[in-house]
Amino acid sequence: MRCRRAPRLKKTRIGNVEVTALLDTPVLMNPHVFMPKVAEQMIAEYPQLLDGRQLMTMSITTYLLRSAGKNILIDTGLGARKRPFFPQGRLDESLRDAGVDPADIDTVVHTHLHIDHVGWNTVDADDGSRRIFFPNARFVVQQKEWDYWMQPVHMGDPANAHLVECVAPLQSSGRLQLVSGEQPLDEQITFIATPGHTPGHVAIGVYSAGERAVIVGDASHHPVQLDHPDWSPSADVDPVLSARTREGLFEAAESDGRAWIAGHWQYPGFGRILRLNGKRVFQAL
Repeated sequence: MRCRRAPRLKKTRIGNVEVTALLDTPVLMNPHVFMPKVAEQMIAEYPQLLDGRQLMTMSITTYLLRSAGKNILIDTGLGARKRPFFPQGRLDESLRDAGVDPADIDTVVHTHLHIDHVGWNTVDADDGSRRIFFPNARFVVQQKEWDYWMQPVHMGDPANAHLVECVAPLQSSGRLQLVSGEQPLDEQITFIATPGHTPGHVAIGVYSAGERAVIVGDASHHPVQLDHPDWSPSADVDPVLSARTREGLFEAAESDGRAWIAGHWQYPGFGRILRLNGKRVFQAL
């Protein structure tokens, strides 16, 4: 995974909800690693969606929702720690650019608990201790997702060090709120069950003043999936279910015109899913 220079801060509005795209880091992914089963076909058929080195242009973007006077952060990126194969995140800088202090965040919502979505939950202090980076926030996680990753087989895997560093401390800090299923977070924001990438993965629905949007999390990683929703990345726990979930999200967005907000699509990930000449396309906002 390689990083690229970050763009400027972008915002959009869904009814009365302001959505700010907070870039943690842009990334370039090798399709032979990310989607190995279809990499050669991707390179042959979609050169326009790859860079000059045949790498997928992607990002790790979190989203700040200002809703009903509250600051709600959707996912927290990679974090400040140096990790093999990942760049360091810069969410702290994006928050500063947006004029937001970590203490201003009221709620953190996790679409799921992979390393690139929980990294800024905690930071390491000079004395070696860990502290919660968002000191006043509650952290909302689906019960099914929590139960899956807290199993000893996952917690004890060295590849999942982020669970020990960034996820388990939420419980000991008393800031963890576990929820189940599709329920509202507030009067304008709700959870949408989107399993497949992980068992308890959720998208976030925004419904305000007659407008709607979906923040898709890792239900979709790249625009190439518009043509091939069955192209599931190697990280999907259940690739068949993931493909079915993804197609359902595409169909819903296409049918009712809801804004499509995708944190791994090229920054800022704001757009709509349209059908032109019989083909599904992404129109950036």
